[in-house]
Amino acid sequence: MNETSFKVENLTVGQELPSYSVKVESKIYRRYNRLIREINPIHLNKSYAQKLGFENIVVAGNFLFTFIPKWILDWIPIPSALKKATVYFENPVYPDEEIIHKGTIQEIEELSGQIKVICEYHVEKGDGTPTSKGKIILNFKK
Repeated sequence: MNETSFKVENLTVGQELPSYSVKVESKIYRRYNRLIREINPIHLNKSYAQKLGFENIVVAGNFLFTFIPKWILDWIPIPSALKKATVYFENPVYPDEEIIHKGTIQEIEELSGQIKVICEYHVEKGDGTPTSKGKIILNFKK
């Protein structure tokens, strides 16, 4: 969808957001860690992470969160509409796992020349294990 074909009037409460799947590739995640100069051993050292009870190194929440705006902007290509996104992490994601983003429009409010759209979302692994959830707030000019 492009900005000219998107119409806020077509959004409805209960509407499902298009799902978005991504594989968290080890190679890209290693590059990210080098780029940001990651120092937390839980994100770098498998044996350290395993001593803490994890299966593998844990993918950093900041890295995982970057997929949220990508997902939303693929759906609604108006960057200025994305006003807020929250995230609550539930279970770890490990390198080379696939995660799937899903969401639903919960509310649509019209306020003084603005249309506010509140979405709830959740992210799960390919096997259905929940990894995170949150809310997204979008604002559009009437």
